Amino acid sequence: MAEARRQHDWNVASTIMALMAEMNRDRKRRRKPFKPDDFNPYAEQKPIVARGTVEQAAAMLGASFQPKLAELPCLKSKPEEPTSS
Repeated sequence: MAEARRQHDWNVASTIMALMAEMNRDRKRRRKPFKPDDFNPYAEQKPIVARGTVEQAAAMLGASFQPKLAELPCLKSKPEEPTSS
């Protein structure tokens, strides 16, 4: 019950903080409006998905990435032998 009370108090306080920050926000400097979750330590933060290429991931791991060219020919690239029935 104490934890729920603490979370409720933070929800109320963060809403007030977001409202005050929004009233004083310079729209030219910060286009994104403030939200109560920006001030609430109990709000669940969504993970930011980093996008990149395989080459960038290999560089971060200190490896070199060299794409393999098709070593084996594709089986579908050759026409099938006609069968007589």
